[in-house]
Amino acid sequence: MTSLLFLLIFSFLSISIYLNFLLINYLRKYYVALLQRRNLEKRARLLSMIGVKKEDHSKKLIIGFLHPYWYLNAGGGGERVLWTAVALHQRTQPETICAIYTGDLNVSKPEIIQKVKVRILRLALGSHSTPPPCSSSLSKLALSSRQPPGPVSPCSASLSEVSYWDTRHFLRSYLTSTLVYNLLLCSKLEYTMGYAFTYPVFRLLTHIPVGAYVHYPMISNDMLKRVSRRSSAHNNSSTISKSLVLSYAKLIYYILFAELYSLCLRQAHLIMVNSTWTKNHIDRLLKPWLHRDAIEEEEAPSMSTQDSSSNLISKPDGPLRLRLVHRDGRVESSKSKKGGLQKGKKYGKATVVYPPCDVQSFSEFPIGSREYTILSISQFRPEKDQATQIVAFAEFFRELKADDHPLRSELKLVLAGSCRDEADRLRVESLKELAAHLGVTEAVQFMVNVSWEELKQLLQHSLVGISTMVDEHFGISIVEFMAAGLIPLVHRSGGPLLDIVVPLLEEEGDKDGEERRTGFHAEGAASYAHQLAYIFRDLSVADRARIQLAARRQALLKFNTSLFENLWLRQFRLLLLLSPANRQSINLSPSDSSP
Repeated sequence: MTSLLFLLIFSFLSISIYLNFLLINYLRKYYVALLQRRNLEKRARLLSMIGVKKEDHSKKLIIGFLHPYWYLNAGGGGERVLWTAVALHQRTQPETICAIYTGDLNVSKPEIIQKVKVRILRLALGSHSTPPPCSSSLSKLALSSRQPPGPVSPCSASLSEVSYWDTRHFLRSYLTSTLVYNLLLCSKLEYTMGYAFTYPVFRLLTHIPVGAYVHYPMISNDMLKRVSRRSSAHNNSSTISKSLVLSYAKLIYYILFAELYSLCLRQAHLIMVNSTWTKNHIDRLLKPWLHRDAIEEEEAPSMSTQDSSSNLISKPDGPLRLRLVHRDGRVESSKSKKGGLQKGKKYGKATVVYPPCDVQSFSEFPIGSREYTILSISQFRPEKDQATQIVAFAEFFRELKADDHPLRSELKLVLAGSCRDEADRLRVESLKELAAHLGVTEAVQFMVNVSWEELKQLLQHSLVGISTMVDEHFGISIVEFMAAGLIPLVHRSGGPLLDIVVPLLEEEGDKDGEERRTGFHAEGAASYAHQLAYIFRDLSVADRARIQLAARRQALLKFNTSLFENLWLRQFRLLLLLSPANRQSINLSPSDSSP
């Protein structure tokens, strides 16, 4: 009797679950069909608004760019990727309409295009012949709110002006954004910019292939390690790190969020990333939790004057990976000849596509006749850690003063960057107070919201470019340092370590010797001061010139706009293959696509 009762209960539950599944599936298909009908109407309205004749509607391919949390006319790396890609599609694919979903509601399309010409494509394209975006094949679709790309708080300021590193209400903000975006799927082909929490919506409700360009992982293994070790950082306040209970609570929160983020990432059909560091973390997150082994970080040689540079010195405990740059833009490791899509792998892999950088316009700056200036270019944000630059500079300056070195009167540190809000302005004041406390006020110069012409003058006359950000995902300013002929001194982590300040090794081979070095790595104020002393006091003028030329050559080979365009078109072609209906809608010119 008990067995029969159990069987009846089990059968009832099984049938209920199955019927619920059928009902949910039916409702999903009904909603998808309803959404498709609405999208046809939206598509027709969109094309009509930009002047496309009704008989030409079926010939147009709409590429949607989801760009909700950046300002469209800002000059960051995200905007460079966005507008370079838009200009590329318009130039090579005349039947394409680029629809940009954005939360930037206070600027019109003509204003955006004008500012893009002046502020962004000048930076991304330099002397490249690519024309700016054309308004006739560009559509701006406004979102009702803008959510930033990291842990955020919707309670501060407004939905479009939130603190980047605030971790409160993280899930609520992203679940809200997902509910907003599922009403806006009117593109025939959606190409997003790394907003992972929308991928499941596209995957579940549409047949639109989703491609993502991820600038940085929203959560990484490094973040988990810092919380588990109770280390204070700009995204792990001392209040939490000093409390065992709060640290464990935040660790559990991070783990749960990492799994949700991993699930969303796996819904994208194709993922591009901006650096090897980002790829390592994204590849790890693309695996389910039980199959996720420790991330394989690529370490540089041990820290010493010689071994912490980017020359070809290797040690068994930490070889620096060399990356070969092919003429068609492919990038591969000297340890592995595998590149591109990894066929036969059980889990997905991201593809490294370096962002477009301005290298040509800086490459004409003369190498010689440089002032003894250490230049820092970055926003005055906590993670940029300009305080370490000032402390390291003060330590090196004290050494020169103790030795009564003549270089002391010529040496200066220039911190140039932009302030977003009052918090940034207060941070600049605290940095000035730090410089005064360390006795280097006269040798430290602050240039806030510097103009483009002033920036070019700084790059043309400075000798060393410094960056102290830990785990910087890429580092466009470092590439610009190298293209302009500065010697880069960067933190021993992230993209600067693995992709940018690495040995110069061309495919045809290179001469042995000092010219392979392209810069220096450091970790901590003492290490930075030591490297500054080596660059300014120990290196001869000829040695510095060889490093400057190698750095410039590295930038020109690996980070120019043409390489970005080739790889972007290659990945876009792969994305098109996932949508049979779109294969005939677009023709990639052989001269514009990679082989």
